[in-house]
Amino acid sequence: MIVTALVAVLVTWPLALDPAGALSGHPGNDVWNHVWGYWWVADELAQGRLPLRTDLQHFPDSSRLFFIDTFGAVLTLPLQWLAGPVAAMNVVVIGAFWAAGMAAWALAREVRAELFGAGPDADRDALVAAVAYATAPHLVAQAYNGITETLFAFGLPLATLGVLRLLLRPTIKNALLAAAGMSLCVLANWYYGLFAVIGSALLLVVFAATRRERIRWAGLPRALALAGVVSAAAVGPVLAGFASTLDGDDAIVQRDPEFVWKSLVDHNMTDVVSAFRPGKVYSPDLKLLHGEDLLIVTYVGWTLLALAAVGFFRIRRWRDRLPWAVWIGVFAVLMLGPYLYVAGEYLTFTDRRIPLPFLALFEVIPLFGRISHPFRFVMAVQLGLGVFAAVGLGAFPRPARVAAVLLLAAEALLASPAPWPLPRSDARFPESVAILAADPTPGAVLDLPISVPNLERAVYLYWQTGHRRPSPYALNEPLPTLLDRSHLARALTVAEAGRLDRLPPMVGELDLVVAGRALARLGVRWIVMHAPLYPPDRRDQTLQLLRGALGPETTTTGDDRHLWQLVLPDDAEEPRG
Repeated sequence: MIVTALVAVLVTWPLALDPAGALSGHPGNDVWNHVWGYWWVADELAQGRLPLRTDLQHFPDSSRLFFIDTFGAVLTLPLQWLAGPVAAMNVVVIGAFWAAGMAAWALAREVRAELFGAGPDADRDALVAAVAYATAPHLVAQAYNGITETLFAFGLPLATLGVLRLLLRPTIKNALLAAAGMSLCVLANWYYGLFAVIGSALLLVVFAATRRERIRWAGLPRALALAGVVSAAAVGPVLAGFASTLDGDDAIVQRDPEFVWKSLVDHNMTDVVSAFRPGKVYSPDLKLLHGEDLLIVTYVGWTLLALAAVGFFRIRRWRDRLPWAVWIGVFAVLMLGPYLYVAGEYLTFTDRRIPLPFLALFEVIPLFGRISHPFRFVMAVQLGLGVFAAVGLGAFPRPARVAAVLLLAAEALLASPAPWPLPRSDARFPESVAILAADPTPGAVLDLPISVPNLERAVYLYWQTGHRRPSPYALNEPLPTLLDRSHLARALTVAEAGRLDRLPPMVGELDLVVAGRALARLGVRWIVMHAPLYPPDRRDQTLQLLRGALGPETTTTGDDRHLWQLVLPDDAEEPRG
C-alpha cells in the first residue's frame, strides 16, 4: 500500500503539493470539460435532480447529457461540497493511480501465489505488476489528456480477480465479490467494463480447456448466474440512463455510427510501432493531423516485456501459461483496431487495407459498434504482462528485483512517449466571473473569442462553475447553433480570423446592432471578451467591432476582460427630465 501510494504521488507530482490550486492535465485537452462535469453532477444531485439534462450548455436549449465520469463525480461528492470540484478531481487523479496499482498487485499476487506458493515473496514480487500498471505510459498520457474516467483502471484487475476466484471456487460469497468487482469496473468506465467481460470469457474458456479437474462444475453455473444477475441489477439503471442521452437532436454528445467510424479510421489509429518505440514520438500525431494536444500512447516498455518473458518461461506447464498468454494475445490484437496501421500509415494488400479481428466484431456485435478508442485495450495488455512479470521477478536475487522495478518505473516515466512531469492547468477564475455572479438579473453569457479550439474553449464552461450562467457553447461543438445564426457572431469570427481590416461606415445602421439586440432578446445578458486569449492585432479588431455594434463597454477588469451588459431598449431606464 505504501509503495503504490508513493508511486501515485510520484506519477502525479507536483500535484500533491497544491491539489486545489491547479488541475492536473494539459489546458488544451479535456481538463475543463471534466472539472465542469464534476461540478454539474454534484450541483444537480444537491438540488435533488438526476444529472441527465442541462440548460447550462447549448443555450437557449435544454439538452440531454450524461457526464462520462459520473462515477468519479459521485465518489467525491462530500469532498466537492467541502472543497470544490478542482480539489475533488485532483484527488481522483492521485487516487486512481494508487487504486490501479493496488488492484494490479492483488491480482498478480493471487496468480503468483497459486503457481509458486503464498508468502512474503509473492507479496513483494507482485509489486512489479503494481508499478507497471500504475506507471503505464498510456495511463499517464490519459492524465495529460485530462480524461479522468480512463484513469479508473483499477476496475479491470479487480473484476478479473473476482472472476478468477469464482471460477476456481464457485461459492455464493465469491459470486457476490465477483459481481461487486465487475459492477465497479463497468460503472467506473464502460471500456474497462467491456475488457473485463471479454477477459472473463477468455479465462473461462481457457480454464475449461486446461483445468477441467480443478473447476467445480456442479456449482459454477449457479454462481456465474448469480454474479451476472447482481451485476446487471447494479449496472442496468445507469446504463439505461446513459443510453437515453445519446440519441436525438437534443443530445449534447451523440455517438452516431458515422462519427464512431470516422474516429476509428481517421483519428484514433493504433500504430504497431508505437507499442515498442521509446521517446517523445507519436503516431498518429494528432497535433500535426488535427491541431490537437491530445496524445495517443500505447508504449508498453521493454523492461516490462523482458520481465514478462522471464515469467512466461519460468512457468513450466503450458496449461498455467496459457490463460495469460491468450489474454495478452487477444487484447493486443484488439488494440490494433479495424485495420493494420504501421509506422504512420495503413498497410494494404491489393490496394485494400488489411482488416483485423476488431473489424468483424465491430460490425457484428452492437456494443463494439460504440467503440471509437481501440488503443485503450493496451491497458489489458499491460495488466497481462504485469502478471507474467510478477512471476518472472522471482527468478532474480532480491537486490536485482528492486533494481528491475526501479528500472521499469524510470523507463515508463522518462523514456516512454508519456509526458512527465504532468502539466497543470491554472484553476483561478478571471475577475469577470465575480461580476457575472454578482448581477441579480438572470441571463446567459457569451464568452469570446469564439474561434478557440473546442477543448481549449471549454475553459468557459469551467468559469461557468463560478457564475452559473448558461452558455451557448457545448461539449465538442465547433459552432453553437445560436451563434451560427447570428450576424454579430459571424462578424466576430471573421475578425478573430484576422480578415476584417476595418469596420464599414454607418455602423449604427448595420445588421450588427440588430444582431446584438437579437442576442439580448434570446436571453443573452452579458458578452465578455477575454483579451488575453487574442493575438494583439485580432484583439484590436474585435474590440472595434464590439464597440461599434454594442457601444462602449459596461466595465473592464484589471485582467483585461471587456464586458458588455445587453439591455433591450424597452427595458432601459427612461431618462429623467
